[in-house]
Amino acid sequence: MLRSGGLGVREARRVARHVDTDDATAAFVVELAAAAGLVAADDGTDPDWAPTTQADLWLAQTPQQRWVALAAGWLELPRLPGLAGTRDERDRPLAPLSDDLRRPLAPRDRRWVLDALADLPPGNGVTDHAELAGVLGWRAPRRGGRLRAELIEWTLREATAVGVVALGALTGAGRALLAGDRAAAVTAMGTALPEPVDHVLVQADLTVVAPGQLQPELAAELALVADVESAGSATVYRVTEATVRRALDTGRGAAELHELFATRSATPVPQSLTYLIDDVARRHGRLRASAAASILRCDDPALIAEVLADRRTADAHLRRIAPTVLASPRPLAEVLDVLRAAGFAPVAEGADGQVVDLRTQGRRVPAKQRGSRPAVVAGPGGMDAERAAQLVRQIRAGDAAGTVRHGPAVRPDPSSSDTAATLSLLQGAARERRSVWIGYVDAYGVASRRIVEPVLVGGGVLEGFDPAHGGVRRFALHRITSAALVDTL
Repeated sequence: MLRSGGLGVREARRVARHVDTDDATAAFVVELAAAAGLVAADDGTDPDWAPTTQADLWLAQTPQQRWVALAAGWLELPRLPGLAGTRDERDRPLAPLSDDLRRPLAPRDRRWVLDALADLPPGNGVTDHAELAGVLGWRAPRRGGRLRAELIEWTLREATAVGVVALGALTGAGRALLAGDRAAAVTAMGTALPEPVDHVLVQADLTVVAPGQLQPELAAELALVADVESAGSATVYRVTEATVRRALDTGRGAAELHELFATRSATPVPQSLTYLIDDVARRHGRLRASAAASILRCDDPALIAEVLADRRTADAHLRRIAPTVLASPRPLAEVLDVLRAAGFAPVAEGADGQVVDLRTQGRRVPAKQRGSRPAVVAGPGGMDAERAAQLVRQIRAGDAAGTVRHGPAVRPDPSSSDTAATLSLLQGAARERRSVWIGYVDAYGVASRRIVEPVLVGGGVLEGFDPAHGGVRRFALHRITSAALVDTL
C-alpha cells in the first residue's frame, strides 16, 4: 500500500504480468476484487493489500455464485476504476484502490447507462456507443459532467468484462441482477455456463489439456501438480519436476498422483509421466527439515529414553531426533520447568556448551552521568536565596582569580619533569594550608581559572575547597594546565 493509499505501480504491473493482461485490465481486476470483499487493506505496522477470509469462501462456491458476487460488487462500487492510470490536475498518476478513484455517485451513473440498455427488448443492444451517449445526453443533459463520454465508455467496457453486457446488450443474468433478483441471476448464469468437465487429456510431451471448465476439485488437484501454460476455451497445463515436487511437498504420495492421472485422463497415461513421478518421489524427502525451539541432549541413551517415556514430560512435546538428542517446539525455560517438575535435574547451556543462567533479571534504566545535576530554573518571581548565593560566590571567585597576585606558574609537561614540580607545589600548599591558582580543563574541553585551597593531593586527584561552589571538589591532576601559589587575596 502506498503512503497515500492505493496500490503501487510496481505491484499493479506485477498483477498484470501474473494474470497475463494489460495494466488497465489489471487495475479493474484489483478494483473488482476489492468491490466483492475479496481484497482489503491490512492496517498494520506495514500496511498492504491482502486477500480476506471471504476469498476462501468465494473460492469454494460454484462458478455462477462467484459471478454474482463479482457482478453485484461492481454494480454497487462507489468508485471509477477507469480513472486508474490517468493523472490528476497536478500531473500525479492515480493508483488503483486509492481514494482518488472514489466517486459516491458512480453506482447511480452506472445504472443510468445500464437502464438505457434494459429499456431495449431482451436480446437487442447497441453497436454505436456515440448513439447511446446521444440518447443519455438527451435524457439527462447535465449528468456525468465533463467525463460523460468516458463514463459511458468505461461502464460498457467493464460491464462486458464482468458479463453483465455481451455484444452491446444486457445478458439474461445481467438483466436479472439489474432488477435485484440475485437468485434468478445465479440460475441464468448457471444455464449459460457449460457443464464442468470431469476429465483431462494427458499427452506424451507432459502437457495436460482441460477441454473445458474443470470441476472445482479436479481443478484444484491439477493446479497443484501442474502449471498453466496457456488459457482459453481449452486450458493447457504442463507437468514438470518442480510441479511434481510441489505436490509431494503437500503430503501427496506417488501412488496418489498415479491414481489422479489414471482415473481422470481420457487418454492413456504416457510412460514419460509415470517415470517422472517415480523419479521425483524416489529422491523426495531424503532430507528432513523441522523447527525446534529447544534441544535436550544427554550422553546416556537410557536417561533420554526415561525422559521420553515419562508421562509427566508430555507437556514439553519432546521427540527423539537421535539416540541421545530430543527436540521440543517449546521455549527452553518452559522445557526446563517441565523436566524439573518431573523430578529431573536439567541444566541450560549456550551455543558454546557452557552453562548459562536463565534467571530473569529486574528491569533496568540507563544510569545518569556522575556529577550531573538538574538545571536550576528561576521561577517567574525571581531566583531563590541558594541560587543567588551561588552566583555571588562564582562572581567573587572569578574576580579573585583575575586580580590575585601569585607566584610563578608551573605548567606541567607530560614529557618533562614539570609534572613532578606541579605535584610538589600542590602537596606543599596542602601541608601549609595555602591557596593555589590553577588553570583547569574539564571533561568537555572548557578551560577556566580558579582558586582552590588544597586539602589532599594523591592518587591522581586534587581535593580542595573551591570558593566558587562553596564546597570541596575533586580535580584530575592530568587536567591541570598550570598552578601557582597565591600571594595575597
